[in-house]
Amino acid sequence: MKIEKIINKESTRCINVAASKVESLRINNDLQNTVRVYDKNAIGVQGSLGRADFDELEKAAAAKLAQGIPYPETHDKVQVLNIDTAKFIFDKKDFIPKTAALLERLARENPDFLFSNKLFLSSVEKHYENSDGTKLDYKGNAYALGLVIKFKGSANIMDEIYSATSDYYNEDEICRDIKLECDAFLNNIPQIEEDEAIIIGSYEPIQYALEHFIADIYFNKSSLLDGKLGQKIFNDKLSVLINRDPETQLAIPFFDEEGVINEGYKNYLIKNGVFEKTVSCKKSAAQYGCENLGSASAPYNGVPGIGAGGFEAENTANTLEELLKGRKAVYLSNTGGGDMTPSGDLSIPSIVSYLYQDGKLVGKLPEFTVTGNLFDILGKDFIGVCKNGFFKFGRQKYFVYKAKLVNKQ
Repeated sequence: MKIEKIINKESTRCINVAASKVESLRINNDLQNTVRVYDKNAIGVQGSLGRADFDELEKAAAAKLAQGIPYPETHDKVQVLNIDTAKFIFDKKDFIPKTAALLERLARENPDFLFSNKLFLSSVEKHYENSDGTKLDYKGNAYALGLVIKFKGSANIMDEIYSATSDYYNEDEICRDIKLECDAFLNNIPQIEEDEAIIIGSYEPIQYALEHFIADIYFNKSSLLDGKLGQKIFNDKLSVLINRDPETQLAIPFFDEEGVINEGYKNYLIKNGVFEKTVSCKKSAAQYGCENLGSASAPYNGVPGIGAGGFEAENTANTLEELLKGRKAVYLSNTGGGDMTPSGDLSIPSIVSYLYQDGKLVGKLPEFTVTGNLFDILGKDFIGVCKNGFFKFGRQKYFVYKAKLVNKQ
């Protein structure tokens, strides 16, 4: 028999913004407790909110073993580790006045726009222990903002969005980024003539394909990647991984929901173009005989399953200019309604995009759709990934590739 105990504490202050003004402050303090009992390849789970009697939770979880929910009982290397990455961002009492000052400045510097939505100041504490002797503790925090931007002359509910997450606060950097975006939005420029362009985006091509990396889909031969595990099928420079390194991640524990710590806190789905692993947890790893990715997630009162906390692509360059080498590109700021066919053909409609040239966002382009095959975009047409680009605040990454533009307006 094996017993696991998990305690998850989250404290979040959320400021709601409307018409460039602070509207309200909401404070949430959540405490979730979980006990899992494993015996004879079955699992019983009992969770609770708030203060908990763990002896009672254990009894309830053990009683649920009779339900026969299948799950492997594993016994890993015993580890005891405590990591605290929390940094001082600003005093909690300053959250409202700092946000009010930020919004006042944004309205003053960008008079054609209104700002709304939410800003967050959050902290996370997570404890995992099991009957084998493993004890893991993590603390972390983050400041995040997701501001919806509306052009005053528009009939739309929203026209743009600026989002960023960091472990520090810098009003100058935030205002610089948003003004950069607003100025470019106001400068409408003609559609680019080329039918193929360099695209600067997020992880859209990989996100549309992520389900095909899931162990249950792959080993049941329902994946676009069927039969390709262990093969080099993408660009040499492309590496996609689960990264839970506490030195680089914000408010993400260094262990997953099953207490798994990957070597160096990293585990690769794709490494140097090779499809190395599927997205799996302990259950799917045992079921299909594959390696566990160490990215399990779980509700506080439910059975663990697959997750993707810490998902990212590894940097191939330090700056955007290193990747572009002076070439112009299209920045996909806001996309929606995309899809991928069973053969891997991607369609990513651009809602708002900008021409990027000579180190700056030149202006807003008319709408179009980005298309290309997944194996080309992540293969011969993949250019690279970097963390330093035109935005200064936060930890945004830039995923760069070539693709075709269709349905140009």
